Amino acid sequence: DAAPRLDSAASSLGASEALKADAERFRQRREALGDAGAPVGPSPIKSVVNVLGTVLSVNFVVIFGLFLWFLSGVFSLYALDNDAVINAVKAAFDPFILPLLSTHMGLTFFSYGLEKTFGENDPEDDGGFRL
Repeated sequence: DAAPRLDSAASSLGASEALKADAERFRQRREALGDAGAPVGPSPIKSVVNVLGTVLSVNFVVIFGLFLWFLSGVFSLYALDNDAVINAVKAAFDPFILPLLSTHMGLTFFSYGLEKTFGENDPEDDGGFRL
C-alpha cells in the first residue's frame, strides 16, 4: 500500500520517532524498487510547455507595455491635441504589434493543446468554463 501507516509500536513512540520509522520504511521500500523507484525528470513535452510559459509571460509584459503606449497616444491625441504618439503606434502596428499579438495567441493555443494532450490530468479540472 502507498499510504504510510504507523504500527502500534511506532504510535507509542514520540512523533519524531514515528516520523523516523516512516522515513526508514520509505528508504527500504525505495531501495527494494531500485531504479524503478527513482524520480524521473520532466518529460520533453513538459520542458516545452515550461519554455512556452516563460515566453508567453515575457510576451504578455511587452504587450501590456504596448497597450500603455497606445493609451498614452489616445490621451495625447484627445487631451493634448497632439497626434505624434498615436501616429507612432499606428506606424508600428502592422510590422511589430500585430505579429506580436498573433504569435502570443498562437503560442497560447499551442501550449494549451500540449498541456491537454500530453500533460498530467488535474483532478480539480472538470473541463468547464468558469468566471
